[in-house]
Amino acid sequence: MTIDVIALTQEMVRTPSLSGDEGNMAALVERRMRELGFTDVRRDDNGSVLGIVGPEDTDLALLLDGHMDVVPVVGEWTTEPFGGEIRDGRLYGRGSTDMKGGIAAALCGVAEAARTGRLTRRVAVSASVMEEVVEGFALASVLDLCSPAAVVICEPSKLQIKSGQKGRMEILLTFEGTPAHAASPECGVNPLHAAAQALIVLQNLELPTHASLGDALLVPTDIVSTPYPSISMIPTATTIRFDRRTLPGETSQDVLSAIEARLRAAGLDRFTLAVTGDKVRTFTGCCARPFRWLPAWQIADDHALVSSAAQAVQAAGRTPSLGTWRFCTNGSESAGRRGIPTIGLGPGNEEDAHTIDESIALDQLEGARDIYRELVLGMAG
Repeated sequence: MTIDVIALTQEMVRTPSLSGDEGNMAALVERRMRELGFTDVRRDDNGSVLGIVGPEDTDLALLLDGHMDVVPVVGEWTTEPFGGEIRDGRLYGRGSTDMKGGIAAALCGVAEAARTGRLTRRVAVSASVMEEVVEGFALASVLDLCSPAAVVICEPSKLQIKSGQKGRMEILLTFEGTPAHAASPECGVNPLHAAAQALIVLQNLELPTHASLGDALLVPTDIVSTPYPSISMIPTATTIRFDRRTLPGETSQDVLSAIEARLRAAGLDRFTLAVTGDKVRTFTGCCARPFRWLPAWQIADDHALVSSAAQAVQAAGRTPSLGTWRFCTNGSESAGRRGIPTIGLGPGNEEDAHTIDESIALDQLEGARDIYRELVLGMAG
């Protein structure tokens, strides 16, 4: 008997869970896990929920991960953002695609597989926190509690198998200035001039490319002076924040060295480069400053995990296809840092994430549930 993944997704969408405020969603997930037959259900210190099924004293064949947090509601919606309205074959609401539908499908699919009585290995589902703030941070503590042989990231993929993703690095480039009165600018050194030159110089920085993941990117996302606002005064410093999309094989030192070399070749000095480590606080009160170097990763197209996923898609009555993600996910921790075989596979369109009137097709939810069931039976049955 199939489990109603649509109703569960609807219930999750109706439970708001902004980053750092996922407590009610965590309680819902924990309760539904127990009702669905997960025998080992727990929360870690960050508040992420982990549920496991299968015979005790066997290895963990597979972990399916999804994040509980959602981005804020912005803009003018035509539906209630947390209403879970169903219309024309789609379920509307913040987090429907990104990514409560993926969590619901994972819970239902794994539970259906367990109810067959055919599991010979354990399987886990994690509902993690704070992914929208920093990818991989919360999954790290989940992986410290279990050791899966493989991981599925249930982010939206249109049910396509994702074999890799770009990584992400947040960089702060700070130019030092010499303060002076704005009426006597010749008495100081204005760091804004150096920052402006740096933006032009780095716009043409040659970046690597990858056959399937495409080009690396360096995108300025913020610029601020110290003090801010600097009223009638040459600022003491100016900082540019960059988002650097990385490729497999790149290291943080590779990235920083290339930027520094280009700046110095242009005659710029009195600057520092750093990777951000902004403070995060979970709903449980845990605080950390995660290093925002989130590695890229890719798994071989002929890897056994990819083959198992393709077979599961076929067994669920669909046609498998392979691709990669442009964005960053918790896979940066499982695959990028820890080298655990990882794929992405989830319901919904990537393009619908973070949008006004976010929604997901009901057919995608049911398809993901069925694929996850077949994948679990194929790898742990």
